[in-house]
Amino acid sequence: MSRAALLVACFSVFCHCFPYQRQIDANRAAVEGQFPDSYHTVTHAGRTMHYVRTGLGKHLVVFVHGSPGSWDAFAEFMIDPDLIRSATLLSVDRLGFGKSEPGQAEKSLGPQSILIARIIETEMKQLGATKVILVGHSFGGPIIARIAAEQQKLQCALVFVAAAVDPELERVSWYQQVADWTVIRWLLPQAIDNANQEILPLRGELELLRPMLKRIRSPVVVLQGDEDALVAPANAEFLRAQLVHLPAEIIYLKGMGHFIPWQKPEEIKTVILRLITRQTSGNHL
Repeated sequence: MSRAALLVACFSVFCHCFPYQRQIDANRAAVEGQFPDSYHTVTHAGRTMHYVRTGLGKHLVVFVHGSPGSWDAFAEFMIDPDLIRSATLLSVDRLGFGKSEPGQAEKSLGPQSILIARIIETEMKQLGATKVILVGHSFGGPIIARIAAEQQKLQCALVFVAAAVDPELERVSWYQQVADWTVIRWLLPQAIDNANQEILPLRGELELLRPMLKRIRSPVVVLQGDEDALVAPANAEFLRAQLVHLPAEIIYLKGMGHFIPWQKPEEIKTVILRLITRQTSGNHL
């Protein structure tokens, strides 16, 4: 194997999207079979984001995937009978992935959060909903944090799943730097290159996010594996320290790594259903 091919293979393994791809593909096909008219888009300021909608309930739950990824990272949740009965479920393709302008990475959290906020606004008006639950995995975590910080009138609860939020814990590996070389970028699949292009500046984006976190007044639950090798478990405590209005509930999953949505989906589902019940009763966590 050539050195370039080896680097491509190493970076693909680093992204860890392949071990669960068969499972994701099967769940995506199930969503498309049950909800053939589920694909939607929203356009704002010349940018377009694609998302999928399922479910029948008046509550709104929005899933935001990591890097790389697409809406179908949460396809299992989108066809879960309990969730479908309880809520309308949205899963987005973040900018740069899936059907949301995949030709180029979006390196700033701002445009991502603005477009998702516009989707939420559109869907809440259609549903007559007043509250929403945001679920963000990995890179999706800082995006839902920014939405809550910037959309002060939005009544939401946040579920952070193995979320990267602490800028001090962000490290750029040598193979990520090599993957930024022009010749290597040319060899990489578009989604993998986009992932690297948005991860490289993430530390700076999290520095910008840090002071915003203190604005968040929403209930927060953090699900974090205590053996996560990609997002340091200490991110959970950083988030707890930054949230000054309401205490965060942190759930450490013993022996768990980074891939909670595929390995422990029941843990996420339980939290979502609990938050729906709390929102219905008007209570906090």
